[in-house]
Amino acid sequence: MEFSLHSYLKKLHETDSSPAYLGAIRKNATPLVENQLPVILTIGQLSYITKSPYKHLMRIINRDSDPYRVFSIRKRSGGKRYICVPENYLLTVQKWVHKHILCSCHALKALSSSVTAYTPESSHIKNAKHHLDADWILKFDIINFFESISERQVYYVFRRFGYRALVAFCLARLCTRVLDQRIDVRRKKKRWAINKVKWKNLTTSTMGHLPQGAPTSPMLANLVCVELDKELKNIAINEGLHYTRYADDIALSGSIKDSNVTRSLISEISSVIGKHGYDVNHRKTKVAKNGSRKIITGLSVDGDKLRVPKKYKDEIRKDLYYIKKYGLEGHCAKIEYKNYLTYIMRLKGRIQYVLLIEHAVGEKLLCMFKEIFPKFHQLENLLK
Repeated sequence: MEFSLHSYLKKLHETDSSPAYLGAIRKNATPLVENQLPVILTIGQLSYITKSPYKHLMRIINRDSDPYRVFSIRKRSGGKRYICVPENYLLTVQKWVHKHILCSCHALKALSSSVTAYTPESSHIKNAKHHLDADWILKFDIINFFESISERQVYYVFRRFGYRALVAFCLARLCTRVLDQRIDVRRKKKRWAINKVKWKNLTTSTMGHLPQGAPTSPMLANLVCVELDKELKNIAINEGLHYTRYADDIALSGSIKDSNVTRSLISEISSVIGKHGYDVNHRKTKVAKNGSRKIITGLSVDGDKLRVPKKYKDEIRKDLYYIKKYGLEGHCAKIEYKNYLTYIMRLKGRIQYVLLIEHAVGEKLLCMFKEIFPKFHQLENLLK
């Protein structure tokens, strides 16, 4: 976004604004101009730029409304993941903040090179490549990653960017959601402590968290974790290891002398993660060494080439075999899958994924698929 501070001040000068007011504008806008960030000095300005109702934005900031549709999806490992989808007007604002502030050059420069999720051109495939052919791999998982990041931490992200305190507060409110206090056990932790303070007309008595499903949450999580990444990367460097963080999945790889060093590392890393306010899911803490299966973000990193896990490929082969033997209708009846088209598209998508990682294996599976569904390409053309 192009913005000229000089032009803006000249226009204000023409409206007979006082020297004190012009000085305040210059003081608040200069850090943003220097960081090449959008100059937002009031929420009214943000409302105008995003064409979003000011009244609705203020209701969110005051915590007078919960503009999210919440639903749950089952995790592979058990339990549920809650997805919070913002209402359209808030979604518009969050997309704007994500594009123009959180994905700005200034924001991206703040991130560690070890961050492999939610940044331009990042992917779980690139994350896995960092750990190819390592002798040892240590993996850690953070419990409720997004929900563990507080409104206060988000506020300080915007403050570090140069936004004045009140604007940073409002932006943090627009990017976070409040849990029902009756079920919010996090309040026992220091950074979730509730300060009953009123800031002008804005209450700060309820602490929000990053909602999983908001477009701003992934990059805000990365920006909040800058110090965590720095500390864990330094530990890895000191031990001659490689460190990456893909959202809530942390991995270190390299050569480790013995199991005593491994135990010490697990303890140290868990302690650092805890110090930054997160809980390690100890059930998912894994150590893999030569001779054992090494999986990073769903891909095998044994050897010098990425591979899709054997179980994943075997499931595709099994599906193709049973479709060929019993027919699509018979196979779908056995596995209780009612929508044939969805099933075929899902199967084709899984084969395409193998093709992306292991081209030769994917080609063989694709040939088997085309043999069973020779007219599938016609269906694909109709769906385009």
